[in-house]
Amino acid sequence: MAYLLLLHVGGALALLLWAIHMVQTGIDRGWRPELTAGLRWASGRVRPAGIGVVLAIALQSATATGMLAAGFAAKGALSVTAGLAIMLGADLGSAVVVYFLSLNLQLLAPVLLIAGTALFFKSNTRRLRQSGRALAGVGLIFIAFGQLGEVTAPLRDSSLLPAMVGYLAGDPVTAMLAGAGIAWLLHSSVAAIVLLVALATHGVVPIEAATSLLIGANVGGALIPFGLSRGGALAGRQIMAGNLLLRARWALVVLALLMSGLDA
Repeated sequence: MAYLLLLHVGGALALLLWAIHMVQTGIDRGWRPELTAGLRWASGRVRPAGIGVVLAIALQSATATGMLAAGFAAKGALSVTAGLAIMLGADLGSAVVVYFLSLNLQLLAPVLLIAGTALFFKSNTRRLRQSGRALAGVGLIFIAFGQLGEVTAPLRDSSLLPAMVGYLAGDPVTAMLAGAGIAWLLHSSVAAIVLLVALATHGVVPIEAATSLLIGANVGGALIPFGLSRGGALAGRQIMAGNLLLRARWALVVLALLMSGLDA
């Protein structure tokens, strides 16, 4: 029975990751010139942050946005300061994406799937076809989110899970590290956070543990582009390192507040 449960959870996670990949691929293939033009337009401080928000929402990923920014920085087309501003905006954009995906919009899923499939198979232009792919991907994300809630519901009756989540609720540091590990394993902070939100929404993980896990997932999300950029140009590595340090600093601040609340 446990193996069957793990199989269903794995299937739901696989669908979520595949759906996110569909959105990223559709936007990248259909709108790559506009994405690159937006990065070339990045100057100052406020404008790059706004571009980062838009790119993260469009690509469903701060990691993909960061890798684009790192590539432009490596070519000298983007300053490190502007790149950091883009990453700050991308972090906000990812938060908006997760909030939207965590809403109870299951009725929207079939509409997006029908519209996306129709565009993909009936459109004659590459841009509309790839936009259809992205729409269908968003619909699959909603379905995957609902499946995650359904397949993890039996975990609430598990004899082992209460002990595990109880320990994590009382140990925010371990919970934060676990959240970072989940994001790294999934190689997607959006997927990791959607998974954790689904677990918390359906009462599988208490809010005390979920908060620390989500903090860790945000840090883990910054580790992914940092690791991917290790062999790249110095400017790209600086942007990714700066983003990681900023996320880690705020994570430690929030973690300290959580721990002081637990001690009170």
